[in-house]
Amino acid sequence: MVRSRLRYYQDRKERRQIFLTLGGIVAVLLFLAIFGVRTLVAFSLLVDQLRGSTPKDQQQSQTIILPPQLDPLPTAVNSTEIQITGKAKGDVTILLYVNEEQLEKVKVKEDGSFTFSNVKLKEGTNTISAKAMDEKNNTSDLSEILTVQVKKSKPTLDITSPSDNAQISGENAVMTVTGKTDQDNSVTVNDRFVVVKSDGSFSYDLSLKEGEQTITIVAKDIAGNETKVERKVTYKK
Repeated sequence: MVRSRLRYYQDRKERRQIFLTLGGIVAVLLFLAIFGVRTLVAFSLLVDQLRGSTPKDQQQSQTIILPPQLDPLPTAVNSTEIQITGKAKGDVTILLYVNEEQLEKVKVKEDGSFTFSNVKLKEGTNTISAKAMDEKNNTSDLSEILTVQVKKSKPTLDITSPSDNAQISGENAVMTVTGKTDQDNSVTVNDRFVVVKSDGSFSYDLSLKEGEQTITIVAKDIAGNETKVERKVTYKK
């Protein structure tokens, strides 16, 4: 009889401890949901300070600096100097990296913007990124890495028809301009865009007027480099 009563009280005590533990877990979860992790950390630091046992690594405040945001850049350019702009939050300095090497730094303006003028690039492929740094030399993570190709060579452009100073006659006042360029180039014939096939070849039917005229064919690559060819033809009915 005595054992059963002792067992009964022990069971009640154990159930009470379980309920208290579960209640504590629920309270912590509710606290996190309402006030957030930072408040809980601050509260725990306060408790540790009152106990006089605050660890040194917890006493140091951790500064979170957001990485800067670079504005979009063209995928290819024909100059070795470009301008780089972007935005950042806070009173920070922006460190600019070109090809993983820090080149320049500039202070962020009051509106959060920053500008790097006349940034030097090498011919070929270049990677561009940045970090933000506060007055205590705390730095952010690296920004998004942008890639820019510097291409200064002119595109190829071979015209197979018409030949220069061609003489054309007949009732059909239409001439077919044909040629070949690099695959990714755009082509215009007298300022009219022409479809370039996957092998770089193109053709365009051009209406002629009577007499001598100049046909201008231009090939342009993604960096803005151009190659121009002119053909003089004479049409007579």
